[in-house]
Amino acid sequence: MQPKNSLTDQLSLRLNHKKVSLACLLLVVVGAFAVAGYSQSYQGGLRGAVRDATGAVVPGVELTLINEETNVTRTTTTNNDGEYSFANVLPGTYKLTATQTGFKKYESLGIRIGTQTFITLDLTLEVGSTAEEVTVSAGGAILENSNASVSSMLDRKTLELLPTAGRNAFFLSITTPNVIPTGDPQFVRQQDQTNSSLLSLGGGPRRGNNYLIEGVAITDMRNRAVIIPSIEAVEEVKVQVSTYDAEIGRTGGGIFNTTFKSGSNDWHGSAVYQNRPTWGQGLLFFTKQLKEQAAAAGRSFQKPDSYFHLYGGSFGGPVFKNRTFFFATTEGYRTLTSRSEVLILPTERERNGDFSQSGITIFNPLTTRPDPNNPGKFIRDPFPGNRIPEGMINPVARNLMKFLPLPSSGRNLPANAGLVDRADQFTVKADHKFTSKYTLTGVFAYYNSREPETQFFGGPADPGGGALFRTAHIVAINNIIVPGPNTVMAFRYGYTRFTDNDVPGTFDPATLGFSQRFVNAIPFKKFPQISVQGYNQSRFNMFGDRDPQDTTFYGHNVNGSFSKLIGRHTVKFGGDYRLIGMYLFARGQPSGFFSFTRAFTQGPDPNAPASNTGDAVASLLLGFPDSGNLPVATPNNFFINYYAGYVQDDLRLKPNFTLNVGLRYEFEQGLQERDNQITVGFARDREFPVQVPLPDGRKLMGGLLYAGVDGNPTHQADPTKTKFAPRIGFAWSLSNKTIIRGGYGIFWAPTQYPFPNENAMGTRGFTAVTSYFASADGGLTPAGRLDDPFPNGVEKPVGNKLGLLTGAGGDVHFIDQFAKSAYVQQYSVDFQREMSGRIALTVGYVGSRSLHLGVGGTVDSTVNINQLDPRFQSLGGALQERVPNPFFGNPIFGALSTSSTIARGQLLRPYPQFANILAHRVSAASARYNALVVKAVRRLQGGWGMNINYTLSRMSDSQFGESNFFANRGGGALNNYDLGREYARSLLDTPHRLNITGTVELPFGRGKRWLNQGGVANALLGGWAITGIGSYQSGFPSGIFQANNNSGLFGSTQRPNTVPGVDPKTSGSDIDRLNNWINPAAYSAAAAFTFGNAPRTDPRVRAPMKKNWDIAFQKTQSIGEGKSIMARAELINIFDNPNFRGPATGFGLSTFGKITSVGGFPRMLQATFRFAF
Repeated sequence: MQPKNSLTDQLSLRLNHKKVSLACLLLVVVGAFAVAGYSQSYQGGLRGAVRDATGAVVPGVELTLINEETNVTRTTTTNNDGEYSFANVLPGTYKLTATQTGFKKYESLGIRIGTQTFITLDLTLEVGSTAEEVTVSAGGAILENSNASVSSMLDRKTLELLPTAGRNAFFLSITTPNVIPTGDPQFVRQQDQTNSSLLSLGGGPRRGNNYLIEGVAITDMRNRAVIIPSIEAVEEVKVQVSTYDAEIGRTGGGIFNTTFKSGSNDWHGSAVYQNRPTWGQGLLFFTKQLKEQAAAAGRSFQKPDSYFHLYGGSFGGPVFKNRTFFFATTEGYRTLTSRSEVLILPTERERNGDFSQSGITIFNPLTTRPDPNNPGKFIRDPFPGNRIPEGMINPVARNLMKFLPLPSSGRNLPANAGLVDRADQFTVKADHKFTSKYTLTGVFAYYNSREPETQFFGGPADPGGGALFRTAHIVAINNIIVPGPNTVMAFRYGYTRFTDNDVPGTFDPATLGFSQRFVNAIPFKKFPQISVQGYNQSRFNMFGDRDPQDTTFYGHNVNGSFSKLIGRHTVKFGGDYRLIGMYLFARGQPSGFFSFTRAFTQGPDPNAPASNTGDAVASLLLGFPDSGNLPVATPNNFFINYYAGYVQDDLRLKPNFTLNVGLRYEFEQGLQERDNQITVGFARDREFPVQVPLPDGRKLMGGLLYAGVDGNPTHQADPTKTKFAPRIGFAWSLSNKTIIRGGYGIFWAPTQYPFPNENAMGTRGFTAVTSYFASADGGLTPAGRLDDPFPNGVEKPVGNKLGLLTGAGGDVHFIDQFAKSAYVQQYSVDFQREMSGRIALTVGYVGSRSLHLGVGGTVDSTVNINQLDPRFQSLGGALQERVPNPFFGNPIFGALSTSSTIARGQLLRPYPQFANILAHRVSAASARYNALVVKAVRRLQGGWGMNINYTLSRMSDSQFGESNFFANRGGGALNNYDLGREYARSLLDTPHRLNITGTVELPFGRGKRWLNQGGVANALLGGWAITGIGSYQSGFPSGIFQANNNSGLFGSTQRPNTVPGVDPKTSGSDIDRLNNWINPAAYSAAAAFTFGNAPRTDPRVRAPMKKNWDIAFQKTQSIGEGKSIMARAELINIFDNPNFRGPATGFGLSTFGKITSVGGFPRMLQATFRFAF
């Protein structure tokens, strides 16, 4: 039984003219209906009805909307139903006037129309002369009375006042409900696009969101924001979790809708400097331990060096008053950041082969043989004295050990490191009003940075070597045309380019003792990457720095929209085209990658080893990797075409009831490569070109499918072609202070592309990968050696010439051709009430159901379709017995042809001529999210403001490969024939999350309640404010796996059994439990040739709770008309709560249940000075 098929030359940055023509045709067809808003709009709107004192509607009223800062105006008139509408309104503060013969002039001041904010404002005219005037102050709407969208606004005041370690407007979204952060909170600077995007919104996929600046998508192919704009440039960010307008699309979670500051009729500017003095920096938790150990031993301790210097500024104003404006900003920084971690390293005795004092018995894999006393089982002999003989230590391994530092206590080495970073950013926004009917705005943004990784011991072997260089360019152009009183047209163009290059150090691997044959085959000489199970916990590799990689993400947007008020309907149509691309030269690990586990040195039965046997370092010393590969790459140019159109009707059924109904259609082709240099699937049903006799009489089947060959498609996966996305919502105003809202919508989520490389992108053949052949009998005995890992030579790129023969005898990777498009159903209902003191209270429910998600989420996880069927587990050790090899002597079958015998299990695999056949981007996962949200918000006015929100939620999914900085995952799927078994509590599940933000302006000094005067009193006591951010969050669940994978089926993961009645959670404080966070007695090892019954994640043992408070004390002093200086002291993590990561979850390893690293900042003082005019 085979796994089912339903698993689920140069860079060119110019637009493809044919595709743009199609996009423009779409816009023309949609526009022929003369209606609608933009498909990813950042602009807001104002609508309402005009009535007289009797309640009768008043048609023909002239209304004028005036921007209070620029005096730019828009006019419209009420229709026969007395309705008016201003669509596509640029965010800002406005004045609204209404005039009609026989009535007094009406004027409303201070109407704040925010990003993607739609306000319903009904007017009542009084009988009288137009020379008479009625003026009211709007005061800013605090309830959402036009639609059911679930969102939170981070406005200019909030962004400028709240303490934040990274001045990252996007990351401040974690103070809002339904947002789950999963990255390291220390890395949220301008250069941290990846980490800052690791957010789940409303239960949607992690990094499944869309980022907009001025209505233009700045989301790259990996769903990251290509730029994190300076707070000096940002007017506001609207965090939209569930938005039921059909204009919103290509998101699986939410939208970060950002508006930049604009110039006005007055000159404005600022200058900012920020510093983190060394004396004000605390120590991370494990660095404190190092200090304490030094003190106890009478040694001196030197605090890690650090510095932080940030500069920034802005300047803007009129070029021509009331017509042309600009606003420019800059920001940059130079930093040295300390990191700490407890490295787990072999002792001096162990690195010389002596494990006599390690408490672990190591076995000689070369003595493996059938157990004469237990038929069907095997046995190994331990090394005499628990020491590896000198002559058996591999020369490469011996040389590798010279690059490692020695531990200071046992196997532990508390280590510190410094990261030296720099980044610079520049933005400019221009607005020009050509006529009363045509306005043009444009934004340009530029950013560049240099980012090294963490080096704890330095030298060419340190995994933190090399650096990452990034540069981004963004252009956003908006055209707004008002051809008639109630009709608006908008057209946009956007361009992004984001260069993201990894540059490693250089090194000659020949000096390590590798064979000359291997060294000659290396395409790029650097230190090889070597992973050793159970060591260097937070870093995947023990040796070897980053991969060399040149990557440029690029994108073009063309958008058009129309809007018209028809009676009580505001009808909208729109269209959107995007070209999303990536130029990639991914060399992979060009000096080789090798992984070592304890498997070859455990025993006495290698399939059912005793506890405390085997060690990955011992396997390394013997030179017996568990897996490995060497790639030889060629450059690629990938792209995706995206088309969308929609219709939306916002209908005021009654003055107090608005119904929002919309339908969106999207078409997104699967990933393509400009020269068809990709594979597009695996041919499960095609005969293999070369046949051999198999014991069961089967024919060899299968092989890679290449784009455009033999009628194959030119795109990957099987994207859904009918992406209809209905939306419906309502807003019911029970009174002017009470509203009930609800909505439902379907959203088609973008594909989550992991870190790009040959396997993840499906370029096998164009990028050749030679896999290390570790064992011919399922891991009983080694078949190769580290010093000469590829004795049969290294594959060279041959393109698609080999066809189905590609990769025979080794591992094959492909993109699942049956993968469907992921979609998310979002639904919500809430109750809003304006309380006394203008506090907006919201109590609501938010839910989502996601289908066809990638099983790995943001991680390049795979499904092995060449896993043995579980029915063969009953054969037990017979699967590893040697039988005649039908592939012997035929070089087509690569490593499988080198021995006259072969493991029986290999011949029983679905495709026995291959090793592992790994499907990437399998869309077989699902997720469900349910949340109760309580939120109380008071905008800053009268000296104080706050936002307190609490989310009680539950999130479950089957994304077994997804990761989380604060929780260790359990690896791959347990059984690739039963992926439904992976459904469990999500690794992102955090049941309780409380956020508290607040600002209090002290009531002293000019303009305040007390000491309302200038002079000395105002200079000393006036202008003071205190702001703070507090958060409390449940820990994430742990993904338990069994280090010894003894299922015997060539699967990627084994899990232990749970022991009934035994609590896996240990007792004591968090600090006391760091070395025994998980009770190992709660689990037992799964027997050989069985599956363990432990769930994928265990919510009973969660990572430590996250607690944090950031407080700022600010003094602002006026120094003349319109000028001020501000000094602020920010205390980040004021209570010095350590942000512990989750425990190690590899059952059977010595590190199981231990917590050895932290994230985020220790207590830290940040001083900010700002001059504004």
